[in-house]
Amino acid sequence: MTTKVPPTGQGPRGRTGLQTWLIGSFVAVGALASLLVLLVLLPTLESSVVSGATDRVSLATTDVLRRSAALPGLDATVTASDAREYAAKAASEVRGAARFVVPDVGVYPAGEASVADTFDPTDFGPEAKALASTITGDPVRPRVAEQPDGSRIIYSAVAVTQGGAQVGVLEVAVPVPRPTEEIAVLQRRIILAVITVLLLSSLAGLALSRVLGRRIGRVARTATALASGDLSARAPQSAPREVATLADGLNRMADQIEGLLGTVTGERDRARALVAGLAEGVVMVDASDEVLIANDAADRMLGVGRGRDAARADLGSALLDVVHRTRVEGVRVDGVEIEVPGEGAIAVAAVPLREAPGTVVLTLRDVTSERALARTRRDLVANVSHELKTPVAAIRGFLELMEDDAMHPEARREFLSLMDAEAARLQRLVDEQLQLARLDSGGLPMVMEPLDLGVLAREAARPRQLLAEREGVRLQVDVPGPVPMEGDPARLEQALLILLDNAARHTPAGGTITVRAHVTGADAVLQVTDDGEGIRPEALGSVFDRFYRADPSREAGERTGAGLGLAIARGIVQAHGGDIDVTSQPGHGACFTIRLPRDPR
Repeated sequence: MTTKVPPTGQGPRGRTGLQTWLIGSFVAVGALASLLVLLVLLPTLESSVVSGATDRVSLATTDVLRRSAALPGLDATVTASDAREYAAKAASEVRGAARFVVPDVGVYPAGEASVADTFDPTDFGPEAKALASTITGDPVRPRVAEQPDGSRIIYSAVAVTQGGAQVGVLEVAVPVPRPTEEIAVLQRRIILAVITVLLLSSLAGLALSRVLGRRIGRVARTATALASGDLSARAPQSAPREVATLADGLNRMADQIEGLLGTVTGERDRARALVAGLAEGVVMVDASDEVLIANDAADRMLGVGRGRDAARADLGSALLDVVHRTRVEGVRVDGVEIEVPGEGAIAVAAVPLREAPGTVVLTLRDVTSERALARTRRDLVANVSHELKTPVAAIRGFLELMEDDAMHPEARREFLSLMDAEAARLQRLVDEQLQLARLDSGGLPMVMEPLDLGVLAREAARPRQLLAEREGVRLQVDVPGPVPMEGDPARLEQALLILLDNAARHTPAGGTITVRAHVTGADAVLQVTDDGEGIRPEALGSVFDRFYRADPSREAGERTGAGLGLAIARGIVQAHGGDIDVTSQPGHGACFTIRLPRDPR
């Protein structure tokens, strides 16, 4: 698979940078911690503030009750007016409600009605019951009661004595005021702390991202240089340990690339040889020319049956001659080819069986496609040799010139730069050949997913518009509406860029290139039209052939490809189940049209 490498200094677009990741991570952690504070700590602190207020009210109530535990005087008789006055005084001091319970006499309430209503009107409270028969100067432990609206009321009671004798029980109910101001101050402080944490997290993420970004950026630039063909590039190893490990792995990878390429090529060749061997036919003929064994492959090749008559009728004179020759010579006979009807050819190998004298085993291999492949290979080798000849000759010439020790360093650097450009040209040729081979074999992986062909066309054409404007060419995109389909966006973008580059090479300054995308029935249509020089009618049928260039003499000396781009574009389109064609008139430009099934299934 050919990997598209962005030019040096450019990274993948639309990706989140390290700085954003780190700042976002720090802010997220700070926000999460702040959220935990707000959800867990703040309610706890608020509860502590409320509990503190409750304790203060409870202590104040206890103090009032201690001071109210004894009535002045020695007469242990309490009148109703004294009881009411006493209850009112206690209610005022505790800032709540109170009632003075005189056994066998009556109950005398006083204070806030809303609080007094919380007393049980039919019975004493638990505090009063506990003290009804006990003489003590200390109140019963205050009891805190939660109300349905969330407020709190403190209930307590004290036995009241006069002249040493108990005359009744004083019950109080004191509402606990909500500490709103204290809670507001607490909330403001916590919010300020949260803002401070988020600010510090952002600053820490920014500082760390700058340090790591510079170090990782050096490794990324080295990787880009290696991907562009500069195997001499090496990444500096710097802290932290992960960055140093990454740089070391990248450097070792550069040392192993050439060996891995050779290994992959050898494995591919062996795999192809193994697959080709599985299609061989096998025929066994006995001493009387009777066919004993014929597998399915042999039957497909020759229509061989069984028995003596089958051998005479189906093997034919050419195969029988090979059988007789093998018997006479007694050794393996190889390298024989025979013609079969339909312009086919079969390679024959014959081996005598020593265990059964006169019996010969024939191995048949259909070489019809191999003959055609040999012709194609000769043409391919000739074309590749032609393409390799120029850069190889240039590199050799530069090397011979650089052998001169007296060469000026500036000239040497210039020659090295030119040699690098020629080496890159060779690399492109190898990459394009590999991609074509995978397209031919169906081995190029396709990642099919839903996409909008119109959006893809606009995004792919956008960077080419600046290049076209620099050359004085107008590049415009005409997409009237969505073009939904399913396909591999990276491969389709590659095919479109090939067509755009091809149009740019053949469109002079002042010309226009137009990209159109629309839906036609079940197909998605993509067109690239230019008003350049056009294509000769006799060349229209060859523009998608490998190594074909419409006007090699005009392109000689220009920066151009090896004539493989349109062949790659056609392979990508066909891999999607579509087709591509071209229409043109000399002098009036050309129009390349890609038709793709919107649903490849």
